[in-house]
Amino acid sequence: MFMMLLLLAAGIVLLLLGGQLLVDGAVVIARRLGVSTLVIGLTIVAFGTSAPELALNVVAATNGETGLAFGNVVGSNAANIGLVIGLSALIAPLLVSSRIIRLELPWLMVVTVLFVLQTWLPPGVDGAPGYNRLDGIVLVLAVVTIAFHWYRIGRREQGDALATDAVPPEDDGGLISRSPWLCWIALVLGLGMLVAGGKAAEIGAIGIAQMLQVDEVLIGLTIVAIATTLPEIATCVIAARKGQPDLAVGTVVGSNLFNIVLVMGITSIVHPVAVPASGGWWALGAMLVFTLLLWPMALTRRSIGRPEGCLLLVLYAVTIGGAVWTATDRPTNEPPAVEGRTESGSDGQIVVVDHP
Repeated sequence: MFMMLLLLAAGIVLLLLGGQLLVDGAVVIARRLGVSTLVIGLTIVAFGTSAPELALNVVAATNGETGLAFGNVVGSNAANIGLVIGLSALIAPLLVSSRIIRLELPWLMVVTVLFVLQTWLPPGVDGAPGYNRLDGIVLVLAVVTIAFHWYRIGRREQGDALATDAVPPEDDGGLISRSPWLCWIALVLGLGMLVAGGKAAEIGAIGIAQMLQVDEVLIGLTIVAIATTLPEIATCVIAARKGQPDLAVGTVVGSNLFNIVLVMGITSIVHPVAVPASGGWWALGAMLVFTLLLWPMALTRRSIGRPEGCLLLVLYAVTIGGAVWTATDRPTNEPPAVEGRTESGSDGQIVVVDHP
């Protein structure tokens, strides 16, 4: 157990460090290519916070651990709103003033609803609800549409608060910003750390699940989902403390979009992902409820205050409790095994024979 916990912890650290290096290198490269800060914020930064989920899911899907991959994506999206936005709102009320956030939230609502409905589209995964390779291709193609949309608004909204606050100032890049070679080295090194971290975290998570005799989807919904959400937690809490609420909400919106269309899209292409029978539908429903709740909170009152933050945290605690209950409360019709006894049937009767 200790070795599995150590592997999981080491994998998470590598995922976080690799994601940071990837973002740092990509941001500097994008600036050198003349890409606007808004596009960087909505794409590279949002992708960077989703990179741990993508790395772990690709490794898990390659090994056929689709329950872990499913739980990671759906659990991370629920954690982004319930845990990340909830904590950020407790620190400081999130006043959503950016026109961009009001434009992007409808995209997130539509994509999330379609993502849930997509599970019922034929042919599914071996006749069961889920995401096959065709579904994955459709989701990845949606990335192109969303990226083009972000590019267009990036050219129009340069005066928006999110456009100026989404990425650090140009002189914050340190040594990486001073050398084009260091940019590419950071990018490649970050990708390598993500792959290694994803593999280590996947081995550790599956090992813990097997030792505790719980479903891998439960580990994905809880431990792994919260761990891979740490970049969003750090970004949003810091943004809330610095008085940049749009960045906090924008990071969550962008990250959730990437988790659905890119992370689950690529995962489904690598290996079809069926909705797990234990806990899968509960997790999908919770993710949908959290996403739909974000709409009135952010758009109706244009603020997410401390009462809403408390509500989100309570609902997230309920979500985790429900996930544990649905994944472990599985009645079975098989009789319990009795150590040292053998059962055999003869003429419709059961004979129990004791043996040492």
